[in-house]
Amino acid sequence: MKVHVKDDFWQLFPDAQISVLVVKGLNNTIDESDDPYFKALLDEGTKKARTFIADENFTQNEVIQEWRQAFTKFKTKKGARSSIEALLKRVSQGREFNPINPLVDIYNSVLLSYAVPCGEEDLAKIVGDFLEEHEGMNPSSTRV
Repeated sequence: MKVHVKDDFWQLFPDAQISVLVVKGLNNTIDESDDPYFKALLDEGTKKARTFIADENFTQNEVIQEWRQAFTKFKTKKGARSSIEALLKRVSQGREFNPINPLVDIYNSVLLSYAVPCGEEDLAKIVGDFLEEHEGMNPSSTRV
């Protein structure tokens, strides 16, 4: 399988870096209430995320400004915000993250820790190469 990113993406973001991680054998159905690992992972990500929101005026934080600027280059509904902004907003409000499922918890912890877009796809459901069109291109989360 190959990962394809359209040329117009590279025209908008010529210095972008896209990483692909394939995880096999992950049990995404475990009962997280019996295992504190994923809650601890989210708590650690939240702690790291606080470094990105040092300014009390949330919208003035550098990472928020950077992602808003990038997000305006996508064709989205007016006022739409990135998943990074949504999660960092929750951190700035002192809200806690609770486990959802292992895969979501892992990528949310990465998103929080590094303030980068992150997402997932079930490769078993993709036929052919992985194209931007497979995901409906929601710019709030990069899924490649």
